[in-house]
Amino acid sequence: MIQDTLKQSMKKTRETRARFEQQLRPRVSEWSQAVRKMVSELGADVSEPRPLADIIADLRRSNPSLRDFNRRLDLATYDLRKKLWWDANMMTAYVTDRAERAYRVEIKPRLEQARSHADASARRALTFIRELTERRDDMAK
Repeated sequence: MIQDTLKQSMKKTRETRARFEQQLRPRVSEWSQAVRKMVSELGADVSEPRPLADIIADLRRSNPSLRDFNRRLDLATYDLRKKLWWDANMMTAYVTDRAERAYRVEIKPRLEQARSHADASARRALTFIRELTERRDDMAK
């Protein structure tokens, strides 16, 4: 029984992980494109795969001072920051909603069932103890 429950839990976990990866994969590719766009707006050529050292050299040439780099970085990342903030808020709301739903549908009924089972067992044990006490008292008289 415990093995079946564990197997079902593992299966649900795998299914949830697969759904999460399936939903996250397009986001990762969008973020990758956004980072490429940001780096190109900072002055580096990322049209084809290049070593990181070459990209950094391009960035240094395009941004001779820290002030220039900071200004261009702020401009290049503005849309990305707002989009990431929005996505993070929506993902948090989605995960919270799913967790609340899972609690209501799966966990709360199990907890209530376990509690009622424990209450019933405790009542039976108390009744049994009372009966034994009464028998002992009757025998002592």
